[in-house]
Amino acid sequence: MKKLLLTSLAIGAISLNASAIEVDADHTAPGGNCTIVGGTAACNILDAEIEDEINSDLPDISIDKYGSGMANSNSFAQKGLGSDYSDKVEFALIKLAIGSAVQGDTDELLDNPGAAEGIGAGAAATFGLNLDILPVEKIGFIDFSKMDLFVSVGAYDADEKNDERASNLEIRSFSVMARYQLVEGVDIIPGYLLEWGGIHLHTGFHRSSTKGSYTQFFEDQSVTSGGVTATIKDTQAKVELDTATTTIPIELSTYLRTIWALTFYGGAGFDFVSGNGDVEITADGVAENSDASYRTIITADDSGSGDADPTNMRAFAGFQVNIPFVRFYTQVNKGLGNDLVGVNAGLKVLW
Repeated sequence: MKKLLLTSLAIGAISLNASAIEVDADHTAPGGNCTIVGGTAACNILDAEIEDEINSDLPDISIDKYGSGMANSNSFAQKGLGSDYSDKVEFALIKLAIGSAVQGDTDELLDNPGAAEGIGAGAAATFGLNLDILPVEKIGFIDFSKMDLFVSVGAYDADEKNDERASNLEIRSFSVMARYQLVEGVDIIPGYLLEWGGIHLHTGFHRSSTKGSYTQFFEDQSVTSGGVTATIKDTQAKVELDTATTTIPIELSTYLRTIWALTFYGGAGFDFVSGNGDVEITADGVAENSDASYRTIITADDSGSGDADPTNMRAFAGFQVNIPFVRFYTQVNKGLGNDLVGVNAGLKVLW
């Protein structure tokens, strides 16, 4: 039987149940009725059976914890989108990338995706420029030929509606990042056969938000108990999510380019994060038997919010395929001391 609320937001290859609620079935609520054999006890048992059937696949996570997990994932999904870790920018760069993140125990998520405490998504177009174009070469110890500036903007909308469900997703982001080469790279074997890119320091700020809703429509879902069959009718459930975070990252990265066509890179970062996630869940509908001697009212009305973790440590690694002027890359991000995991991928054009 299809459950009353299987909330799923598909982001890339990730599809996750995303709810934290107990849906109620109450035959004593206004509009309800129960005169079946067995009296009140039998009615209560049937109510409980309907609730169990509805709620059996929903994750056992508090709604406030899910708000915090959404905020953390929203921030983490942006990692890697707004800077560059695997190339030297001679003049300018254009980068198009998408990212996703999830918070939760990795081993548990492999068996039960619905155990996720939060999910996030990101998409951005980035323009980078080497500051050697400035009319001054240095200010103090800052050598502008070693500094790159990146501006990133992201906007993604998705909508779906059919007889069974309706959903929408809105993602917005903006960032300004600076990258400075602390240690010069080394051309170990000329001709890009083996090149170490040195060590870069990255910092800036990133603002991102995600809004989404998912509504599931149900008709003719049946539950049988004590010889009575109740059918869920005219029922819908809706989850609304709203998260916004601001992040100040501090990162160190390095890369190794080999046999010209492949680059491997990695690094570590520390983030200062502010923001929160809000979750609101509603449901309404009825379940009744064929002669209406049993009729129960299905409801849910709950909301909560949680703050993003104020600091975050992480490591990241990726690889890149290089062809003239164009690069294709993918990157994995892993939180250190937490259950955040993210991935992003994209393409770059350099000149």
